[in-house]
Amino acid sequence: MRTFYIFKINREFKMLTRHDPYNLFLALDNIHSMDKGEIELARDLYEQVCDSNDVKRLNLSIFNLLRDSDYYTKFNNNHIINNYFTDESSKLTVHKTYLKLKSSLSTPTFFRTLKTIPNLFVVDFATKDYFWLS
Repeated sequence: MRTFYIFKINREFKMLTRHDPYNLFLALDNIHSMDKGEIELARDLYEQVCDSNDVKRLNLSIFNLLRDSDYYTKFNNNHIINNYFTDESSKLTVHKTYLKLKSSLSTPTFFRTLKTIPNLFVVDFATKDYFWLS
């Protein structure tokens, strides 16, 4: 099971890092690994790099794109795909600061769905995997 964190990167920072995403990964990894005593610094760094999500609008957008799928369910801010034909079990949770995707696949269905949203950057901190989604 892989856990992906998906961040909405602000336009200026995307222009700086779109050809060299390693620097963006380092910035997000530093924010992710900060101690609780450095929470103010982490928040300041996050606000320089990322934009916050409009949770209500994003939930509605994802729901509208997937609602006709037999494998899709939604509860509050959780979007779930259980496709027994492809052995996919994925759960996308929408937060104000990031999206968290837990999936049994390396390329879950949610990636295709979220490609319609610009400036999304995906990070798997456990495997140090990162890429631009759109």
